[in-house]
Amino acid sequence: MSLKLRLAYLSILLFGSHYTFAQGQGRSPYSAIGIGELTEETTAAQEMMGGTGVSFGNTFYINTLNPALMGKDRVVNGMKYVALSVGGNGYFRNQEQGTLLGQDFGMNLSNLTMAFPVTRAWGIGVSFKPHSIVDYENVVRRHFTGSSSISSYNFSDYGGLSKVGLTNSVQIARGLYLGVEGQYYFGNIVRDTTSLFISSATYSRFTGRSSMSGFALKGGLAYAQKLSKRWKANVGGTYQLGTDLSGERLHIFQNLASTSNGITPLATPDTLAVSDFATSLPSSYRVGISLEKTYQFLIAAEYAFTDWEGISKPFDARAAANIRNSKQMSFGVEWIPDVNSTAYFNQVFYRAGFKSLQTPYYINGIHIKDNSFSFGMSMPLGKGGSYFDWALSVGTRGTLDKELVKENYIKMTVNFSLMRDWFHRPRIQ
Repeated sequence: MSLKLRLAYLSILLFGSHYTFAQGQGRSPYSAIGIGELTEETTAAQEMMGGTGVSFGNTFYINTLNPALMGKDRVVNGMKYVALSVGGNGYFRNQEQGTLLGQDFGMNLSNLTMAFPVTRAWGIGVSFKPHSIVDYENVVRRHFTGSSSISSYNFSDYGGLSKVGLTNSVQIARGLYLGVEGQYYFGNIVRDTTSLFISSATYSRFTGRSSMSGFALKGGLAYAQKLSKRWKANVGGTYQLGTDLSGERLHIFQNLASTSNGITPLATPDTLAVSDFATSLPSSYRVGISLEKTYQFLIAAEYAFTDWEGISKPFDARAAANIRNSKQMSFGVEWIPDVNSTAYFNQVFYRAGFKSLQTPYYINGIHIKDNSFSFGMSMPLGKGGSYFDWALSVGTRGTLDKELVKENYIKMTVNFSLMRDWFHRPRIQ
């Protein structure tokens, strides 16, 4: 099947009235556009507050939104505390398109991050997380005109990008923090099309694989101004530099047969093309403010913008036509009854938030929106400052207008924030 015909059928994936199946965190037809569905940069502690966190943070979790705050409060009472964060996401979606209904569930690792202090004013962090996920399958069956024969086309898109980050966070003055994160992106995305006659045991398969990698930088700034003995105001912001990823594209065609031994190639796969390839990741910024009563109450508001229209090299023609700038507004509150209490539930962090996202997806003249409410708890694990965080988000994405897909979803995020004092000299009593 030619690339032109394949792209024509892929448009059915988004706009046609056919049944769909998907799995993984990217279980959505929207994940088939461009580099896939971007994952959240937040941990569970930030997710439960509507995704806020660019202006504030505390000792008990790693701030993954603002590199300036990753090393904040890693030294407490002269003790250097190393933090390890391990988290994952689970999605349950109800999907609608016209009269068609579908459900899907999947889980995925969201972050693996370690932060440790070098000095009281300097912290370093290392992180690994998925950046985007493509994981979608669509089946289209058609009758040939004037015939009872049926052809079946299976479109399978999978892969995505991962990101490794190295962060340096420095306190440059009282209440003023600066951070820089060096990032390395890598991964591949596969678009696979299989066609067959229902009455035949012979398949035709076209596979296109795009492999890419590259470097980028993200900077952050945060400032805390003391208002009184317990209250302070925080401001913060980050800027993500856009970058180009380079690699190669490989197109392969092959004929297969279904036999008693399984799927068997009828001949050596034919490599149609191998070519150098490059695509751009967009620049973005996020700014936020918060009002905080230390270890008791906090309220935050944030705005984020991603410049998808400013990239020089879209992933493909479909991405260029269906991606626009993205905007996000987030609000969150945090409350802890009494951090000095010995009662367990007085030491729990209770959080809630709201997020309104204008996604990058622009299809049939409609800019896809995603709105969600979230809440959760950070629950102490013993007496060492470690916490188990869980967040639940309930939201809606998309619309039923113009044959598009509407998704009602529940997202569960869990995170283990583990703390341990390291790098201190033993004392002789």
